[in-house]
Amino acid sequence: MNSRSLLVLVSFLAALVVAPRAHAAAADSSAAATAAAAPTAVQVDAQLVRALDRMAGVVPGSDTLVDWALFRAHPQRTVDLVLPTLKPVRRGLSLGAPNMVWRVRVLQRLTGLAFEARTNKKLSAEERESLLPDSLGRVPFAGEKAKLGMTWIAPPDAQKAIIAQWRMWWDSDTKKPELPIKKHDDDRTWWY
Repeated sequence: MNSRSLLVLVSFLAALVVAPRAHAAAADSSAAATAAAAPTAVQVDAQLVRALDRMAGVVPGSDTLVDWALFRAHPQRTVDLVLPTLKPVRRGLSLGAPNMVWRVRVLQRLTGLAFEARTNKKLSAEERESLLPDSLGRVPFAGEKAKLGMTWIAPPDAQKAIIAQWRMWWDSDTKKPELPIKKHDDDRTWWY
C-alpha cells in the first residue's frame, strides 16, 4: 500500500469516528436551543394571568383584547387559573363586559359548557330581554346586547349558583386532561 492510499484510508477512518461525535454535538446544541426558546411553566402562567387580567370589552368587536390563541394553546392551564378566581359581580347593566364576565366566556369557549341557574330575584323587563330566562327561570351569568356593546349581569344568587356549578364540574371525576375546545367557523367571541 502506498503512502497516498494509506493517507486516504486514515482520513476516511477519522471521518467515521469524528462525524458521529460532531452530529451528536450539533443535535445536543439544537435541543438546548429549543429548550431555551420554549417558555417555562412559570412563564406560561405569567402570560396567562396577564392575558386574563386585561380582558375587558367596551364596544362591539372589543374581544381583540382577549388572547384566544394563548388560551387555546394552554386550555387546561387556563381553566385551572380561571376557576379559583370566579366571584359574583354587581348585578345590572354594564357598558361592555366586566372582566369576570370575560372569564366565564373563556371557560365556556374552552370547554363547550354553559351553566345557568335560577334566580329568586324579580327581573326587570330589560333584564328578561337580555338574560332570556328559560321556562324554569334559569338565567346565564350574563346576557349580551352585542350590537349596543352592553351586558346585563345576572342577579348575585344566580351568579353564585353558576360559579358553584363550574367548581363542581372542575372538581368532578369527569374532568378530562385535554379539554375539548369549542370550534367556531369564524372564530368570533362566543356570546351567551
